[in-house]
Amino acid sequence: MQKRTPLEKATLISEVITYILLVIALIFLSTFYRTGLFVFFLIMVLLLPVVSYLVSRYAFRRMSIRAESSTAFAQSSDSITVRILLDNPTLFPLPDCLIRYHITSSFYPCEDEWQAVCPSYAKNVFSFELPLEIKRCGCYQIRLHSLEAYDFLHFFRFHKETPHLTEVRVFPREVETEPFEPSDYGEGFDEFEETSARGNTSSNVTDIREYIPGDRLQRIHWKLSAKIDKLMVKENEHTSSNQFTILIELFLPSPESAALEESLKNGYALANSLIRYGQAFFLCFYQECATEFSKTLIQNKEQLDQAFSESFYYAPYAEEDLALSVFQRAGMQGGTILHVTHKGVTDVVS
Repeated sequence: MQKRTPLEKATLISEVITYILLVIALIFLSTFYRTGLFVFFLIMVLLLPVVSYLVSRYAFRRMSIRAESSTAFAQSSDSITVRILLDNPTLFPLPDCLIRYHITSSFYPCEDEWQAVCPSYAKNVFSFELPLEIKRCGCYQIRLHSLEAYDFLHFFRFHKETPHLTEVRVFPREVETEPFEPSDYGEGFDEFEETSARGNTSSNVTDIREYIPGDRLQRIHWKLSAKIDKLMVKENEHTSSNQFTILIELFLPSPESAALEESLKNGYALANSLIRYGQAFFLCFYQECATEFSKTLIQNKEQLDQAFSESFYYAPYAEEDLALSVFQRAGMQGGTILHVTHKGVTDVVS
C-alpha cells in the first residue's frame, strides 16, 4: 500500500479533529441536559467508525475492475477507446475509489503510472472511457494494477492488487506499393525500387492482352505493339525456384527514434505485396535476448498478422543491421534475403 500524500494526511487530520470535537460536544450536551436523545446520538457517533469500517471493507472486498478495448487490432494513428469498469455487487456505495494502471509496450516501455478517481455505486457498474491515439506499432498492454478506496468517514483506506491485462495490437498502416514481381529481384533494390534482373526466377508467356492503365511497362510486348499500333501486354506464369526471406530489423537507437516504426512499415508493405502476388515467403525477426531467430512461413494475410503480433513482444536492439550480420555469420543464407530497415529494402542473394 502506498503511503498517504501530504494532502491526504492533512485531510485525515482535519476529519479526525472534526470527529473528536463532535464527540466532545455530544458528551457535554448529554451531561449538561441529561436527556436520552443526546446519549443516543453519542453512542451512535462512537459506533460510527466501526460500522463505517466493517461496511466499507465488506463492499471493497467484493468490488472488481476490468478493462475493455473498443478493438483488439488497429493501425498506427488510429483512435481507439479503452473502457475501465468498476463493479460493485453490494448494497453499499463507496464514494472515492482510486484505480492505478499502466499503458506499456515491449518496443516502447513506459514507467508512468496513471490514476483515476471514481465513485462506486451500489449494485451497479461504473465505467469511464480513455480515448487513445497510438501512433506507433506494437502490442500495447493496459495493465490495471491496484484498487484503493476509503470508508465513509475517510478514516480508513483499503487496498488490493487487481492484476488485469488488456492488449491492443497496432499494425503498420497499409500503403500502396508497386506489385511484387519475383523476376525483378535478385540484383538488389532499395526503397522498393526494382531492377530488371531476373535472378533465380523464370517467367513463361502464357497470354497476350491489351494494355490496361496500371500495367508495368516491362511487360509490354513492344514488337507486337508496333505492328498493330496498339499497346499489348504479356501475361506471365511465374515459376520461382528462389526462396524469399524477409528479414526485418528491430533497430531502435533511442525511444524517440522513428527507425523501428519505419522498418515495420517497410516490411509490412513488402510482405503484403508478396501475398497479393501469391508468393510464399519466410518472415524473420531476430530476438537479441534469446539470441535466436523466429522464422515463419507466410502464405496469407492471417499468417502475416500472427507473425507480426508475435514480434511485438520482442525487445528492440540498438545495433544497426544486427539481424543481418548474425544471420550471415550463422550461415543461414538461402535464396534471396530481403533485408528491411528504416532506410528501405535491399536484397541479398546467396
